[in-house]
Amino acid sequence: MTWLRFKKKESRRLRPGNSRKDIRQARNFDGSDRSSRRKTMLLIATVCFIGLGCGGLWLWLPTLVKNADGRLKKSGNFVVKEIVIEGNYRCQREDIIKALALNSRQLTFAFSLSRAQARIKTLNFVKEAMIYRRLPDRLQIVIEESQPKALFYIDKLYMVDGDGRVMGPVPAGETLDFPVISGVSLDEWQQRPQVWQRLLSKAAELLQIWDERGQQWPEKIAQIDLDEVCGVTFFTTGRNWEIQLGLENYRERLDRWRRVLQELGDRAAAVKYFDCTGEVSVVAGLRSAQTMNGMKAEKYGQK
Repeated sequence: MTWLRFKKKESRRLRPGNSRKDIRQARNFDGSDRSSRRKTMLLIATVCFIGLGCGGLWLWLPTLVKNADGRLKKSGNFVVKEIVIEGNYRCQREDIIKALALNSRQLTFAFSLSRAQARIKTLNFVKEAMIYRRLPDRLQIVIEESQPKALFYIDKLYMVDGDGRVMGPVPAGETLDFPVISGVSLDEWQQRPQVWQRLLSKAAELLQIWDERGQQWPEKIAQIDLDEVCGVTFFTTGRNWEIQLGLENYRERLDRWRRVLQELGDRAAAVKYFDCTGEVSVVAGLRSAQTMNGMKAEKYGQK
């Protein structure tokens, strides 16, 4: 009798990581990974497309602007045809228009207002300048001019504003009644303009304080003398007093001088100069032909 041996069929063993659960997870992972890659590629393609579009626009932009500029100039719709200037009394219209530096058939909106305003402000007499576009074809320029507060003599008379800025020469035939600032030669001004400009600013500071307290002074300022060492000295009208103020603390020193005048009363007519440069006192020097209580000079003030 023949015995047939049947070999028992062995069950297939799954390798680690090949379980049904692992296979399903791997399939899901592959699907999500492919979706993520598609989104990334789509984003990259979109960015590249936008970049190419912007690059092309950037390359063609000058041509487009030039064509639009030419068409507008040819039509004349936005070309500057009228310039209205207000507030200029000393500054000439021709100088203002020249400072605008407009091109031929200049478009109203095709130039920098800030740069044009800065150029106009460099002109003599101009303190502030504002430019407004009035579409389609008009410009409005509003000028604020500096007002002269004093006359500055170097080689000839110049006008000085309230900030100590030299505005320009006095126009021929114009009569101005302002204090005269002197003490500087043309050579000194040209060699060290910064030093003398600082002293001019000090003189302007004195005039501002004087104007603020105009009712307190019995005299007006006739002349201001500048000195690099001694600072500011001014002379009054009427009794021709000489008041030495130095380089600083003008308000306090003028207040002390005013109190000394009140103390002197009518005797102040005998005084030639007042030295107010001291910290707490004022020295009054008498005129040569007069004395006051037998003394040539007296010292007033607080200890």
